[in-house]
Amino acid sequence: MSDRMPHHREVQDLLIEQMRRDLSRPKWWKTIWGRVAIAAGILSVAGAGVAAVVLLDEKPVSETGVVYCLEGPYRNADGSLSGAAASIATPDGVVAIEDAEALCTQMWEGGAFADNDELSATPSPGTAPSEYTTCVTDEGEAAVVPGTIECSVLRLHPFQG
Repeated sequence: MSDRMPHHREVQDLLIEQMRRDLSRPKWWKTIWGRVAIAAGILSVAGAGVAAVVLLDEKPVSETGVVYCLEGPYRNADGSLSGAAASIATPDGVVAIEDAEALCTQMWEGGAFADNDELSATPSPGTAPSEYTTCVTDEGEAAVVPGTIECSVLRLHPFQG
């Protein structure tokens, strides 16, 4: 009896042929699909970097005529900011709002966000949150959010104070 496997010579030739094919095949990164995968990866990383810079870029409040006082750290279903926009108007025009948090505190304490009857002439007073986060919209308006949050969650810019 022989210690060799049956058809040893044929199996060995097949293995050597397969090894030669594998060694002669181009590396995955040198093929068209490999290069497409590398380009797609680079573009996605670059896109994420640009998006992060745009969202996390601090902005100053440039439009002081309007302040958004948000009900909570969320947006409405249609993508608009929750809560109310406020401005102070006089016969001479709109007055610049210097302290957005103070205006929103007045709105909260005045009952603007309490569950009141909308037809009531005297809404019941509300309780103002103890902390606010000031963010800035793309238009440069202040958006005051109750609590401590990250502005990018609401697709807003951090306030540059």
